[in-house]
Amino acid sequence: MQADEGETRKTFKHRLALKSSLARETVSEFLGTFIMIVLGCGCVAQAVLSRGIFGGIVTINVGFAMAVVMAIYVTGGVSGGHINPAVSFAMCLFGRMEWSKLPFYVGAQFLGAFAGSAVLFGIYYDALMSFAGGKLLTVGENATAHIFATYPAPYLSLASAFADQGWKSLLVDSCGGPLGRCCHWRSCLYAAH
Repeated sequence: MQADEGETRKTFKHRLALKSSLARETVSEFLGTFIMIVLGCGCVAQAVLSRGIFGGIVTINVGFAMAVVMAIYVTGGVSGGHINPAVSFAMCLFGRMEWSKLPFYVGAQFLGAFAGSAVLFGIYYDALMSFAGGKLLTVGENATAHIFATYPAPYLSLASAFADQGWKSLLVDSCGGPLGRCCHWRSCLYAAH
């Protein structure tokens, strides 16, 4: 009788396991981006909605950094922990990932970000509604849109904003250079790219 139970459990476990490596990587990127948004933007929401009483610039920076670390820790061994379409694109550009995987990674990252934002909106719904009298504003003293996204300063031109983001992406995404050796010290991450 116990042999049958063990066999049934093993079969059930094998049924739940994803056989396709692309499916595992896609789910991994979804979960990693979801984790990063919920934890990272959650730090921003806590600081903004408490008007700085329960957090500030330090808690946002440390909290978001920990959110990114947690997301990469969870996904790194499966998909490489890209959690950003720019990183996935750079990996394809440098030959570290197949171009055929890019749409799946980017789609999973976008869905993970939207799902994470929706969960965060649900968690902080009451605080968001009471913060500005039931209005969701993008500008002004009671703006809450910057919890979920970044917006350029009014004085920043489109060309300057593009140059700023392009330069930052270049610095962050090219840490490994064209050979992509950014993860040489962690063989599981290096092999997963």
